Amino acid sequence: MPTPVQHSPRRTAMLAVLVFAGLARAPAALAGDAPVPAPLTPVCSQARFCDLKQFYEIRDFRIGGKYDLDTPAKWENGGEGGTTLESLGAAPLRTAYITLGTPRRNAAGEITNAVVVNAFYSGDATDMYAHWVEGSALTGGSLIGPDRPIDTNQYYVVLVDALGLWGTSKPSDGLGQKFPQYSYMDMVQANYRLLRDHLGVSHAALVTGVSMGATQSFVWGVMHPQFMNGLLPVGGTTQSDGADPVGNWTFQLMTAAIESDPQWRKTGGNYYNLPKSEHPNQGVAFGWSILNLTGFDFGFRSTQDWKKVEPDVFYWQPPNPNAGANIAARAQLFDAVDLIWRNRAGETYNINADLGRITARTMVMHIDNDQWLNAGLARKAAERIPGADLVTETSPVAHYGVFSILKHKEFDPKVVSFFDDVARLTRNQRYTVKTYTPASVDVAAVTPDKSFWDTFVRYPFPVKHATVKDGRGVAWDIAYMDEYAGSDPNPETLVIVHGKGAFGGHYGNVMKIALERGLRVIVPDLPHYGKSGPGNLGKSPARSLQDMREVVHNLVVGQLGVKQASYMGHSMGGQVVLGYALSWPDAVKSLVLEAPAGLEEYDRKITVAPGKELDLFNPAFAHNFDAWAKVWDQTGLREREKNLTAQQIDDFFHFRKRDPVTGAVTPSKSGYFLRDSWYARLHTDQRTGMIAGNPKELQQWVDVFIFDIYSMAAEMQKGDPNSLYNRLPQITAPIFLAFGDKEPFIPGTAFNGRTDLSREIILPFMRRMSAAGRKVEVKVYPESAHFVHTDDPVEFAEDAVDFATTGRVPQMSPVAVDIMINGGPGGMAPAAAPAAVATPQGLNK
Repeated sequence: MPTPVQHSPRRTAMLAVLVFAGLARAPAALAGDAPVPAPLTPVCSQARFCDLKQFYEIRDFRIGGKYDLDTPAKWENGGEGGTTLESLGAAPLRTAYITLGTPRRNAAGEITNAVVVNAFYSGDATDMYAHWVEGSALTGGSLIGPDRPIDTNQYYVVLVDALGLWGTSKPSDGLGQKFPQYSYMDMVQANYRLLRDHLGVSHAALVTGVSMGATQSFVWGVMHPQFMNGLLPVGGTTQSDGADPVGNWTFQLMTAAIESDPQWRKTGGNYYNLPKSEHPNQGVAFGWSILNLTGFDFGFRSTQDWKKVEPDVFYWQPPNPNAGANIAARAQLFDAVDLIWRNRAGETYNINADLGRITARTMVMHIDNDQWLNAGLARKAAERIPGADLVTETSPVAHYGVFSILKHKEFDPKVVSFFDDVARLTRNQRYTVKTYTPASVDVAAVTPDKSFWDTFVRYPFPVKHATVKDGRGVAWDIAYMDEYAGSDPNPETLVIVHGKGAFGGHYGNVMKIALERGLRVIVPDLPHYGKSGPGNLGKSPARSLQDMREVVHNLVVGQLGVKQASYMGHSMGGQVVLGYALSWPDAVKSLVLEAPAGLEEYDRKITVAPGKELDLFNPAFAHNFDAWAKVWDQTGLREREKNLTAQQIDDFFHFRKRDPVTGAVTPSKSGYFLRDSWYARLHTDQRTGMIAGNPKELQQWVDVFIFDIYSMAAEMQKGDPNSLYNRLPQITAPIFLAFGDKEPFIPGTAFNGRTDLSREIILPFMRRMSAAGRKVEVKVYPESAHFVHTDDPVEFAEDAVDFATTGRVPQMSPVAVDIMINGGPGGMAPAAAPAAVATPQGLNK
């Protein structure tokens, strides 16, 4: 993207002279190299900031090679098969950067709070300093500095040049067309080496940039997904090959314009033995004119006076001094081959298939009327990135609105939430978790002849197995994760118990944050769930929640020796840990309840159709699966669940209904995930993947998924003085109760007729616990449903760890404050209409 900062021809010439003169000293800053002649083209765009720029060389870096993202060790020093500059007789690859802010270091002395700001198409670090640090008219004010959105009191900011222009190695340094054709991945990997090897950055808080700087940000996310906490591409693209016809066409035209210059045609592009005045400068000016035509909104351009437009119009023979003046001046700052090489870097660029690799908290910002990089393509990119937010606006300056959108949207709830998440992730991280790998399901490889769980599902941490008995003496094969990243011999511990239908690996984001903050984390798969499934195929699905509690206790306390821990339970897991705290109060330091079951009562007999009542919650079913099935199969739930298609599952999980005749899709009041985050996708892939998987494991999963509706409600019977519900006030451990404001499953309307989460579930529970002198902290998360840990994957996880370590939870996030004062998204959702009695869904999770 050409910089919108424009100079008069006289000022431009003076700037170029100043830059050439001022940077004759620059090479002395290079590691271990003697001074070299001043470059043909400037090393800084903004001369007044050139003294801030520093340089670093990377020896034997391969340019133009192949990057196999599955084997990063092979491209540590550039792509496989690439060419080093030294092999062509040139100096090693040069990088350039500006730093400011406050570095924070870990015990090894490495910086862990860097913010990386990538340069745009025609810009460099000094340009981004002018726009985002100093603040320009185009930006609308400063974005980097003390108490700014990118706060230099919190972060160490590194503004980097991109390979191929300004202070980095580039064709115009001397190699001309012999310079290897670089790629965006070369740009990113070179700067990664700069950060890691020279500046000592082991982790970034945020990677961002505008235009091509945003494009590089996307590439950072797929190449180094664990390197950053946040990713903020502003007006970039994930494809500029034929998948973006307009963008590709535009820059092909620019290249063609340069190559139409008579000097280019005469010399074949080998003109470096000639003075600058005899270079293909007119072709360069022609190229800039093409970009300027579409860079601004056509409506805006149409309102401008011709005298303002004429300086951007190319003429082979200008009719007056004003005609083409701006682009002629720009041609003096740039080299033809430099620009063609930059254009060609995008001609084959497309990382759409790799966007699912991104694990960082991501917010994509874009200009709706961008005429270079289409907003529709940006929306599709955001959809491909797990959990990405999208923020857009329309700008009269079209693409150039990328400089100001962040300032304009500074207090947008999505933007506030994004920066708050990045800050919490960065501020609270004490340890690096080296054993973490984002959990995944190899859906494409699933076959029915192998164990689905053991073969095709990868958990976020190594899985161990133990044989653990319940109170009846039944021995279960229990899979679990047990991780700790610190050095304390007796660390505080968090035990996470999953919900119905879920599995321990689904809570990897909570685990990672807890481990980074110094907790030991233990996560078992309950009997018959997840990787505790294959080893228990021969056992009856009929086991009670108390049986499961005994398994958890005998594993955590009996075998792992953890005498006291904080216990987090989600959905059914919430009811499990509530009962656990009643059974073993001394083992529980605190409880974190995420959308928990266990806070409401049920009748034993349920009307499932007009005139048809079933004894669904008969206590005799607890360990008698055949008796249970004889009654429950009359509801059709097991058969329906087993026969769901992948499309039906995906629709339901994402709050969609699909008309079976027309295929029309409409919003649904029930579902799992409002945010399609990494661990939301994991659960979706798990459930859809099982369809083609081992049929015995699918049947096992379906059996317990439906049976555990019974398991939960059987403990909460009306009229039973010893029910779990009636004993809840006996719990002495502090409790953190978390719900999403769009909770779809609680209350269990189909089974007990309740409809109001606040007045029939949360407030009565708080009142009962308060009367007993118990401590309960409650937080409701805006725009979140039943899976708070996937809909709000950072704030909830941080809150859970805060409560486990301090007993307190920040009650008002910045977004919640703004919503309460100014309105906007959030607030309690209207009560869902009662579900049809023939298809009960109240406890479906």
